[in-house]
Formats: sequence, structure tokens, C-alpha cells
Amino acid sequence: MFGRKAAQKLDNAAAGLHSRYGKAGDAVANAVIAPVRRQIDTGCTRCSRGKCKKH
Repeated sequence: MFGRKAAQKLDNAAAGLHSRYGKAGDAVANAVIAPVRRQIDTGCTRCSRGKCKKH
């Protein structure tokens, strides 16, 4: 349904929420972004670019 670029945008949005709002941003990302992100068969795009701080 979605591709790599959509996954990248969702990953960046979740990372932005985390860096700006901390745990509250994580809660919002998990509630809003995660259900859509789970539909994409691509791994963490931030890991592949060396920007992920969670994995």
C-alpha cells in the first residue's frame, strides 16, 4: 500500500515528536503514526541512514 518514502516520512515525524515532546510525543506517535507504519513492509528508515537513536 505505502512505499519507502512514506515510511521515511512517518519515521521522521515520529522522531520529531519524540525529540520535541519526549514521552508525550512517543504516546502520540504510537497512537497515530504506528498503525499506519505497521502496514509498510520496510524496516526503520532512520536506522538505514544512521540517524536512529532507538535501535
